[in-house]
Amino acid sequence: MKGLLRVLAIDDGSFKPRQKGKAILIAVLSRLDNRVEGILSTSVKVDGLDSTKKIIEMVKKSKFEQQVNFLILDGINFAGFNIVDLPLLSKKLGIPAIAIVRKRPELEKIKLALSCFKDCGKRIALIEKAGPIHKAGNIFFQCSGADRQTVKTVLAKTTKWSNLPEALRLAHLIASGVSRGESTRP
Repeated sequence: MKGLLRVLAIDDGSFKPRQKGKAILIAVLSRLDNRVEGILSTSVKVDGLDSTKKIIEMVKKSKFEQQVNFLILDGINFAGFNIVDLPLLSKKLGIPAIAIVRKRPELEKIKLALSCFKDCGKRIALIEKAGPIHKAGNIFFQCSGADRQTVKTVLAKTTKWSNLPEALRLAHLIASGVSRGESTRP
């Protein structure tokens, strides 16, 4: 892979669970060599279903759209259970979309938590639509638009000082710093 390939990593800031409101999303654009080249932001509804649309709008309206080669998300959901449609995100942006988690998700517990939503079936379908969960080092991922080995290579090239890709670690620090007043540990 060429060093000029770029990832756009996205994480959300703090929010109040089970309350109406919004949460900030911060996106960090960096090259595979971890040089940061830009930052984007948007907001999504807590427990809404607008994260896919808002991420697409954020990327498409930015000057960085043509530079992004891979999208890396901190999980498949933001602001509580605002679940991303991973295949649709990949298709609409024309790039691979990767959702990373630190621990293997316990799908039965997630389904139980989602049962309080009127549209729980739709939310569960979005999680299942994201595809199988794979392991890469100390993290797990789902992906759309790229094969498992390509994703593992991208993750290895972008991970330096923690278990997370550097751009995602920075997105977390910025999002938590903006939403809480100081950053929290990724």
